[in-house]
Amino acid sequence: MADPLASVIILGWGGEPYIAPCLNALRQQTYKALEILVVDNGSPDRTAEIVERGFSEVRLIRTGENLGVAGGNNVGLRAAQGDICVLINADVVVRPDWLEHLVGSMQANPQIGIAGAKLLYPDGTIQFAGGLIEAPRGYTYHVGWHEEDRGQYDTLSDVDLVTGASLAISRPALEQIGYEDERFFPIDYEDADMSYRARAAGFRVVLVPQAAATHHESSTLQAGDLARALALEAGRLRFVCKHWPHERLLGEFLPAELDFLGTGPPHRETLFKWVYLKALHDIDDLVNWRQKLGLGQRIESLSVLSELLTQLHRACLPQFAMAATDERLTRILESWFAPANGRPDLLLSLHALNPRVESHSPIAWPDWPPGIWPKVVALSQKVARRLLRWYIDPIVQQQNVVNAAFLHALETLSQEVIELRGRQAAHDAVQRDSLNGS
Repeated sequence: MADPLASVIILGWGGEPYIAPCLNALRQQTYKALEILVVDNGSPDRTAEIVERGFSEVRLIRTGENLGVAGGNNVGLRAAQGDICVLINADVVVRPDWLEHLVGSMQANPQIGIAGAKLLYPDGTIQFAGGLIEAPRGYTYHVGWHEEDRGQYDTLSDVDLVTGASLAISRPALEQIGYEDERFFPIDYEDADMSYRARAAGFRVVLVPQAAATHHESSTLQAGDLARALALEAGRLRFVCKHWPHERLLGEFLPAELDFLGTGPPHRETLFKWVYLKALHDIDDLVNWRQKLGLGQRIESLSVLSELLTQLHRACLPQFAMAATDERLTRILESWFAPANGRPDLLLSLHALNPRVESHSPIAWPDWPPGIWPKVVALSQKVARRLLRWYIDPIVQQQNVVNAAFLHALETLSQEVIELRGRQAAHDAVQRDSLNGS
């Protein structure tokens, strides 16, 4: 009996230093029934050119733009022909028997829908030996992180999630649960979401530790910046809103999240404001997902999510708006909130608005000849600065307070509009279901 075909899909974005070692390692696989696809996800570097010139056996697909991790992976998944599809990052270098162990475990137990590899750092310590999602706030954790690899995780085991850096999914599982959710944009939690959907459909999600690889973690990402944190938190919230029961959302998650907001630095509320607003913007989609996953009826889910997200968003409305100084962050917000008709959106306008009035600029004085005049000028400037500080600056401060109050009111109204849109969309959907049922 012929071995099943395995499709290895590499997402190429910013992977120029790593794509050649990644592909060379795949050339050395002991499992030969494989096809290799590289999805050039609008990469700004030479990733696609390296593949085109040096790896003729690889199928190269150019998206023309950055579709995010889920969007890029889905392009590869739709093009793949294999009975088993394997997603890996460009900065992963697999061992020769990596694919053989992944395919073998799934062949031996068809109940396994998703299988992951043990990932190591370049120094040999463990980066991933299975994933956990911890309550009450839904953060993910890697089992064995930075531990010495002594074989302590070398038994095949069920895990909460498999990281998308090396994730194999069987064709039956993929056909039943569907592709990755592209609203996890641009990155984070799309792999956790797929793992949870596979388990909800009755498949096992496992770690296959004999399938090992080295992962240069986050080498293609700029970790630690505001845009990165925004994507992480938005993914976490979307995951929680999709998968957790109503009682857990209101009884555990909401109070823990509110406590967290009250103990952090001021910029935390600025960041989370957009995260909660995005979930409000997507509320109808979240309600549909919960109904599809069997987590509640439409009206009940809409009520719970509306209450949850409204409380969270109101808890972090800022005194002043955040100016759009981070281009990557601005692109993420545009992808979340840009309307289909292409017209400017109120939320994006508010994001770009800086309502503060700056204090007076220095007075420009003409050049004076040497002698007494420079002293006269200096004295006049000093008097003018004091007059401006005593009289003009308080007016500027008052105007800033008025502008901040105005912006606060606009943001509150925009939030209410999003909530009402979500309620109306859900109501219309319920009406359609009723009419179709009758």
